[in-house]
Amino acid sequence: MLFLSLPVAAQKQTACPYAAWKSGFKGDARAQATCLLRPVKLYARLGDSAPLPDFLAEHIGQRTGIAPARLRAWLAGQGIAEADVGGAVDAPLSRAVGRLAAPMARFFVIHDTSYPNFLAESIPDHINDASWDFNDFNLRNPALGGGPKGHVYVNRLGDSLAVRDFGTPGYASKLEKDKPSLTGLFLHVELVQPRHSVPAGGKGNDGLAPDPGFTPAQYDRLALLYIAASVRKGTWLIPAFHAVLDTGFANGHDDPQNFSLADWSASLSRLQAALRQADTRQ
Repeated sequence: MLFLSLPVAAQKQTACPYAAWKSGFKGDARAQATCLLRPVKLYARLGDSAPLPDFLAEHIGQRTGIAPARLRAWLAGQGIAEADVGGAVDAPLSRAVGRLAAPMARFFVIHDTSYPNFLAESIPDHINDASWDFNDFNLRNPALGGGPKGHVYVNRLGDSLAVRDFGTPGYASKLEKDKPSLTGLFLHVELVQPRHSVPAGGKGNDGLAPDPGFTPAQYDRLALLYIAASVRKGTWLIPAFHAVLDTGFANGHDDPQNFSLADWSASLSRLQAALRQADTRQ
């Protein structure tokens, strides 16, 4: 993911109030999510907090009520490997590093890869097709190369590749780099999204993303990853946008761009309904 040289105004936005004593942010789970899911605009400027979509508003912080065995059976029926959704669905999540009584992961962080950057060229029309190289993890493996990596990557066809189990701590935000003891509290999912340059922006900038930003298949797989991680936790995790976590840090990130919480919430509702229906047939 590429860093942006952000305008000073973007760097001075107010971050969500962090509360070290609770290894998280101020407020209950829903209040934290409302702040951490502020819309991300051009140059990482954040929109105002808005009411969460129905599924998120009703579930964040509550018990999942989904047994790992039920999810495991559903995955098997769909031909989806547990390894592709972050690991065994009955295994514990990562814990904060460097703590005597380390809390388990609480946050589900949504990123976009901001790559490839087509610079002054237009983004190709076929980015949502199997013919696009970056939809093939065998050709474009995000596990290769240096630097921080997310736990799971999702291409525009809705396929996922886990490069780190959800049970393994790993940092992928400036907040964690600044406060290493927080590493392990955040699970990171990268959605493949290309960029190109803002014509009036600086040389090599990656400010412009496709609109809509993500495909229905990506929202569906992201919903599955969130459910899988939350089942492992036993409660619905607190979702967050990468750019919001980076607020206040120089050269922070601007992702995810053009993300629809409403579309993701709808995917979550459909998947939860499918899991419930599958359970009644057993």
